[in-house]
Order: sequence, then C-alpha cells, then structure tokens
Amino acid sequence: MVERFLILLVFAAAVALTIVVIRHWNRHNVHSLLQAAAAETWANLGEAPDGRRALVSFSTPSCAACHAAQAPAVKAVEAQLGPAVVRVIKIDAARQPEVARAFGVLTVPSTIVLAPTGQVTPPNAPRAEWRHTRPATTATAQSA
Repeated sequence: MVERFLILLVFAAAVALTIVVIRHWNRHNVHSLLQAAAAETWANLGEAPDGRRALVSFSTPSCAACHAAQAPAVKAVEAQLGPAVVRVIKIDAARQPEVARAFGVLTVPSTIVLAPTGQVTPPNAPRAEWRHTRPATTATAQSA
C-alpha cells in the first residue's frame, strides 16, 4: 500500500512540475513577444504601420473553428470599430508558418492585437480604451 502511495505521489509531483514548466515557458514567450520592437513586429508581418491598431488573425483553410467562430468575431470587431480605427491583417498559418512562429502561434485560430505603435498588446488585456474610439453612431446605438 505504501508503494502505491509513493508511486501516486511521484506521479503527482511530475504532473505538477510539468505544469509549472509549461506555464513558465508560456510566460517567457509572451514576455518576449511583448518586448519585441515594433519594427521587428511589422517586418515579421511583411506590412507597414499606418497608425491604427491592428488585429492579426491567424487561421488555416481547413480550420473549422476559424471559419465558425474567429472569422465572424473579427468581422464584428471590424464592423463595430470601423476601418479608421482598426486594421485587420489575416495570416494563413499554413502558407506562412514563419509568421506564425514569429508570433508564437502554436494553434489556430489565434488572434493578436497590435497597438498603433506596432507593439503587441498583452493577451486578454481589457480593451476599455477602444470604447472611446468607436464611431459615435455605434456607441450611441449600444447605449440605447
């Protein structure tokens, strides 16, 4: 009985260590991405900055979730904020794996938001300041 308990304890410790290592690795990757120079970010995309926020959408032609969930969400953001506020850049991760790799994209669908300066914004950061940049008609319609 003690042997089983020790095996279970070793297994639990191995799982916990694996989780800690993966979280550390993810944190490191996100930190590296956030610290990347704006020029490097735009060079990776093969695009030039234009002063607007950019929504970079990574997908593949065979990705069902990309077409069912990500594409409509990206279209909704683009429609709500308008082309004067947000620029949508669509990347086919299957055709441009080097771009996906540069942004640390391991799975699709993935979406990254770039500030007007070209810096990657922190993932899951509140976009409260975007509310102030919506066209007046959209903001008025939503508050009604």
